Amino acid sequence: MLPLSALGFIRFDVEDFLTPESDQALAAMLESMRRAEMPGSYGIVGKKARALEARGQQRTLRLLADEPSIGFHSLSHSEHPTLAEDLAERSYDEAAARFVARERPGVEAVRDLVKAPQYFTQPGGNWVPEAVEALPQLGMDIFFTDSFNSYVEDLTAPYWYGNVLHLSFPVVNPRPFGLGLPGNLEEAVELVEAWQGRASNDAFMVMLHPTELVTREFWDAVNYAHGRTVQTLVPAPIRTPQEQAAALQAFDRYISEVRRLNIEWCDVEGLRRKIEPRRPVMVTREALRRALRRDGWGPLEVPDGTLSAAEALFALSVLTRYPERHEVSVPYVAAPSEWTEGAMASTPMASDAPRHFAAGVIDAVDRTGRLPSGRVAGLTLEQGMAALLGESPRLSFLTYIKPPERLHWDWPIFPEGFRPLRLWQDARRLAWTLKRARFRDTL
Repeated sequence: MLPLSALGFIRFDVEDFLTPESDQALAAMLESMRRAEMPGSYGIVGKKARALEARGQQRTLRLLADEPSIGFHSLSHSEHPTLAEDLAERSYDEAAARFVARERPGVEAVRDLVKAPQYFTQPGGNWVPEAVEALPQLGMDIFFTDSFNSYVEDLTAPYWYGNVLHLSFPVVNPRPFGLGLPGNLEEAVELVEAWQGRASNDAFMVMLHPTELVTREFWDAVNYAHGRTVQTLVPAPIRTPQEQAAALQAFDRYISEVRRLNIEWCDVEGLRRKIEPRRPVMVTREALRRALRRDGWGPLEVPDGTLSAAEALFALSVLTRYPERHEVSVPYVAAPSEWTEGAMASTPMASDAPRHFAAGVIDAVDRTGRLPSGRVAGLTLEQGMAALLGESPRLSFLTYIKPPERLHWDWPIFPEGFRPLRLWQDARRLAWTLKRARFRDTL
């Protein structure tokens, strides 16, 4: 059934493999969550799972294994080269293969020491577009990012993006949250209280790092800042025992107070049960044209479900190529393997150009599962879309991707001046596949 209030998620990034005190903080926070019967989602760094085992934290590993929603937070988080640094200068296909190869050992560590992770959360500012198509190769079909680090705009609902369910929810907590406890406790509760009046399908997240409750600085900023690695890795500076106790007590109180609010608290596994699986969508010619003129070429709402720009183009191509058909069943259609936004200027086209373009789109999707790259029947994708619809295309899917100046490329771990534009360009290309996920009507 649809939620009766806003959906709230508490995501824990379990990452600090250098600071032993962070192990105890994690165990204490797990116990607080359990006492409050509060669902949480726990993204674990592969090297952190190994460190917990090496330091004899078997009880903490068992507590994690009992949680319904376990995620993967990269193999090594901030070690150079970080994910974005490693992938930025590679071609997309090479980068996708590299993503799978370098992260697989971390996935295996989490699987073997805790349980198989269900979702991926990128480490820090290392949002990489390869994840939206490559994650299923690592056994995950959910990308749980956050609006602060994501290349995708704030989304208060789940979206399909590439081969995964993509969560890019607004972050509703002070920054940094854990390092500020207990002093920011009241502010933290008030931020969540403000969401009580939101629509019933609006989702937000709270983001916490257990290590922050026992340290004075971020562990990775101490060791990996500005693209450099210190000669000898060291734990983060530690708070006094009294300060640690106060921060953990404040967290426990925070959980108790937000638990009582009119918020439906959820975890990744609970959300999965609420979402309709992706399936072919039936759309009529009239409904498709009406949606395209209303919403543009982007996430579309039609009576039978939702369509991406790629799926809409395939559907319109089929209905143009076969004018006797009134409706079409639309499968998942992947983004073109290469694409940059093209100009609309074109020489006059022959009267049969739209049908030739439509035939080329259908052929490419049938052969590859993707929209075609390059020109089709002499037309760019944008020119062909204009010919099919009878008006210049409004590429509304591009509005879902942040402009470069708003991306978190100033993450303190990155080298100064690091601007991985290739990653951003491929995020835009893959946005051809963006569409809103639908909640089930019943459970």
